[in-house]
Amino acid sequence: MKETKNVYEGENRSLHMKERIGYGVGDFANNMMYNPVNTFYTYFLTNVAGLGAGVVGTLLLLSRLMDGVSDLIVGTFMEKIHSKHGKARPWLLWWCIPFAVSLVLMFSAPDFGTTGKIVYAFLTYNLAVTVVYTAINLPFGSLAALMTKNQTERGYLNISKMVFAFGGGMVVSATTLPLVNFFGGDSAAWIKTFIIYGIVAIIFFLVVFFTTKEAVTETAEDTGKTENVNIKEALLSLLKNKYWVMLLGIFFLNSTVNAFIGVNVYYGQYIMNDDSLVGSLAIYQNVASFVAFAACTVIIRRVGKQKIAIAGVTISFLGYAMVLLGPTSYVLLYVAAVVKGFGNAALSGVMYGMLADTVEYNDWHSHIRAEGLVFSANSIGQKVGSGIGSAALGWILAAFGFVSNSAAQPESAINGIRTIFLYVPLFIFAAMFIILLFYKLDKEYDGIIADMAKRK
Repeated sequence: MKETKNVYEGENRSLHMKERIGYGVGDFANNMMYNPVNTFYTYFLTNVAGLGAGVVGTLLLLSRLMDGVSDLIVGTFMEKIHSKHGKARPWLLWWCIPFAVSLVLMFSAPDFGTTGKIVYAFLTYNLAVTVVYTAINLPFGSLAALMTKNQTERGYLNISKMVFAFGGGMVVSATTLPLVNFFGGDSAAWIKTFIIYGIVAIIFFLVVFFTTKEAVTETAEDTGKTENVNIKEALLSLLKNKYWVMLLGIFFLNSTVNAFIGVNVYYGQYIMNDDSLVGSLAIYQNVASFVAFAACTVIIRRVGKQKIAIAGVTISFLGYAMVLLGPTSYVLLYVAAVVKGFGNAALSGVMYGMLADTVEYNDWHSHIRAEGLVFSANSIGQKVGSGIGSAALGWILAAFGFVSNSAAQPESAINGIRTIFLYVPLFIFAAMFIILLFYKLDKEYDGIIADMAKRK
């Protein structure tokens, strides 16, 4: 009698819905830190801690460059440290509480004087983002490639991840300033707000740990095919992996444009005279994103990731461009937010799945499989991009004469805010469009998997 194959076992397995959702909620937790850093941290340092915009820009750039080094360190440890819980999952258990504690410390503003505030901001930011966020986010990102080699399932995992990422981002964007005002509007109110976010993050990271398993790691161990990765050779192999290099550029540029989202708070306060605008725009954009994610789930198998990604950057470009028709029109701002939401979801819904596929390409092309390094080295692109974006935001504000912790700004500063809000994203999305035209891995993937199967 022929034995029936269990499709939920093995390295090419299908995934239960519980696993897809359980994995996805991890990015809701990540956004308890990622979204506030991009959306509110520059504002917090200038308008709550009272630091100069130029100082903030320099501080963030230096920190992000250090952050890139931490990615390689964590990626290296992932390749060396093995636990009974797997290669990636135990990191979520080890680092979820430090994640919450460091998040609260980062959004605290003790009165240490100007120099003391700068030192405190530098230390707490690097503790939270450079050390803790890296130690939990890199393993989380690598986990999808360790759960299955099934390309379609990886696409579903990525969509689940991004649905919850956008959900977490929407919640944080929409509730942070209202919660701060509810708790009194002072620096202590920011601490109370981020205590709540920290608790939410702990709970959701634990959900990921208890609902997922690393089938690829288990299969390798069962068949005796685990190997010690030579870190130098693995890094060199990535540089020869053309699709990984392309995605390095995409992640870099996408993180740069996301860092400029921090200008939304300033645009709402100083140009629209509406502090609630940042939350309202986030709701419109993220609701549109949820709809787009649902569409991606239906068409990803038929269309492929590259075409969806190209559509995403094109739609995002149009969303930013249409605001030029009426920069202070609420109708245009909200319609543009919806368009941006569709575009952003299309790109975000496939980019991590595309990155996971480069693991297999690297294995096929260079005979080196190193999930931790693929995601950690690529994360450097994200963090350097985010650092450059955050630094440029602070520097441009300073160059245009922005006055920290002031209810009114000179006309030059207003022009600087407009420049960042209206024009910078257009150039970035145009560059992403050009890069994606050269990505052909979707067409090659099935052949690569079949070829590797013959090697075994």
